[in-house]
Amino acid sequence: MDSLPCTILIELRQGGCTFVPMDFCGPYDKQLADQHRPTLQTPLLAGWEFWDRSSPLQGKAGWQTLAKVNDWVLTKFLREELLSGSQAVVITDVNQLIQYVNESFEKMTGYVSEEAVGRRPSFLQGQATSLATRQRMRDAIGKRKPINGRLINYRKDQTPYVCHVKIRPILNRQKEVVNFIAFEEELPARERKRKA
Repeated sequence: MDSLPCTILIELRQGGCTFVPMDFCGPYDKQLADQHRPTLQTPLLAGWEFWDRSSPLQGKAGWQTLAKVNDWVLTKFLREELLSGSQAVVITDVNQLIQYVNESFEKMTGYVSEEAVGRRPSFLQGQATSLATRQRMRDAIGKRKPINGRLINYRKDQTPYVCHVKIRPILNRQKEVVNFIAFEEELPARERKRKA
């Protein structure tokens, strides 16, 4: 028995799209389309419907999965820092969207992985964060260069903390920057007095 082709015409209109069924395979397909028509006529908002919001990568397996998928070439320093787990780790893509945070990050900031992944690290910054330091970091990232700095960030409960941040580009085997990794360490009270 030959199957009939099924086609659907999509009409784009201002504020959304409408799916118009045509040449359905049979009466059952048309019945299903009619039942679900209201859900098909919702407007497209800001494109958030299409963001990849896959479950966050967690634990050592999380960064190791990123390393494998992106074909990282890790220096001895980066590998040792990642394996130690002593510092908060934030891994972003080249567009500065967070792809991974470790447990130390969660403890330091109060944000769980699900709340951080998909956002930019700047969500931790606030009024007391130095604009000059932020600009230096942005410039270094734009040039794909490593940078160190002190930064005032804010926890989930909005309490400020000073941290030392080391940002490093991560290269793949083709020597292309594929990710950035930030190692963050909260500074003790005696070190906080220096300007962040």
